[in-house]
Amino acid sequence: MTNLKDLAFVAELNNHLKSGGVIAFPTDTVWGLGALPTRAGADALFEIKRRPANKHLIIMSDSFEHIKPYMAEYPARAFELAQKYWPGALTIGVPVAGTDSMVFGGVRVPNYKPFMELCGVIDGHCLATTSANISGQPTLQSAKEIRKTFPNIIVIDNAFEPMGGAPSTVAVLDGDDINIVRTGSVVIE
Repeated sequence: MTNLKDLAFVAELNNHLKSGGVIAFPTDTVWGLGALPTRAGADALFEIKRRPANKHLIIMSDSFEHIKPYMAEYPARAFELAQKYWPGALTIGVPVAGTDSMVFGGVRVPNYKPFMELCGVIDGHCLATTSANISGQPTLQSAKEIRKTFPNIIVIDNAFEPMGGAPSTVAVLDGDDINIVRTGSVVIE
């Protein structure tokens, strides 16, 4: 079991991430895989999942303030959705800033205290993320399955499991229009 209050473990975790390593963690929906939101981190996630290059990753954090610098555009509609549904199981599809923006397609703040605690000890407070599975396969359901499938990653389990089981809802913004591209845990009125 991992301990986010153990300074030696936190240093190991951050070193692992800085060297392009991948971690797994539970969220308010499903198990996720994460790396630093850099090209090296994204490449590691694409490789470990065998993920097609045309499928975007998302950036997740513990607060809108930490995610906001990654947003290339800051539409009022994104702020309205974030105010109403975050923290929660809503991924907001907006352009992501930076030279590696083509691999990122949205942002999210999960409503799950263990994930928020994880972000609190990660340098930069944000992770590039995706569901914990090999692309095209079902999402893995336990820390044990994740360790078996991905033996070279750090699993942040803390004896917690994801809360929901259904993925996040993905809402892509096109001006003021909201297009639901994946129905999940959140129903947008």
